[in-house]
Amino acid sequence: MSTADWRVLLPTELDIVTDEFAEHPLNNILYDDEIAKQVAQGARRPTVRVWRHAPVQGLVVSRRDVAGANGEFAMAAMADEGWPIFVRSTGGTAVPHGSGMLNMSIIFPRQHEKATTDAYYRLLCQPLIDWFVHLGLSASTGEVPGSYCDGGYNVQVDGKKIVGTAQAWRGGLAGTTSRHPGYVLAHACIAIDLDIGAAISAINRFYGYAGAAIDVQPETASTLEERLQRPFDSAKAKRSLVDFLGSYLTTQGVNVRC
Repeated sequence: MSTADWRVLLPTELDIVTDEFAEHPLNNILYDDEIAKQVAQGARRPTVRVWRHAPVQGLVVSRRDVAGANGEFAMAAMADEGWPIFVRSTGGTAVPHGSGMLNMSIIFPRQHEKATTDAYYRLLCQPLIDWFVHLGLSASTGEVPGSYCDGGYNVQVDGKKIVGTAQAWRGGLAGTTSRHPGYVLAHACIAIDLDIGAAISAINRFYGYAGAAIDVQPETASTLEERLQRPFDSAKAKRSLVDFLGSYLTTQGVNVRC
């Protein structure tokens, strides 16, 4: 499967959900995993979740980032500074957490034996690129050296990172005899209107405490509001993205239920 074949991964029908748990930051993040288990078991349809973080300033990191004594020390030090650490199930490195971030999670059962991580990243990123175009911006994917959670499937505008992406594959293929039916969770973290400089400073302090050789450069990243040059908060962005996805996926032949 080539990376251009992301459309073959689209199901015939899916749900778009917007559930959030503002009072429970970690539960809000891990709700993706609860949805994924139900999707894998066939208890709910393939799902796209568009959601905001709880309004708590902090960082979201992978399990590897906080492994060992150095990771535990870094978590404690950042909590003392007012930047609590939340651990996600997908990979990658630290990204900002807070009310200025918008997330899109694609949660599908594992059904395509030859599917690749590249294809799922295309599935995740192309609708976001087209949403940016809808908003009046030209966007692309690619590495942004020196940016936070850098990777080949950053979504960037004017050479600055706006969106970070990550994936998790769990269990076996759907339709097989398995005690652990599988799913793919692809996640995009979109910087909308946060103080990106403060967030990057916090990321660098976290990795300094953890003893990791990661140094993020603040000029490599921006926010959607900065690129649009008009007020655009995460609530407005959420409504805009949900509306756009409903129409966009319908044109791809998907029966969408919101």
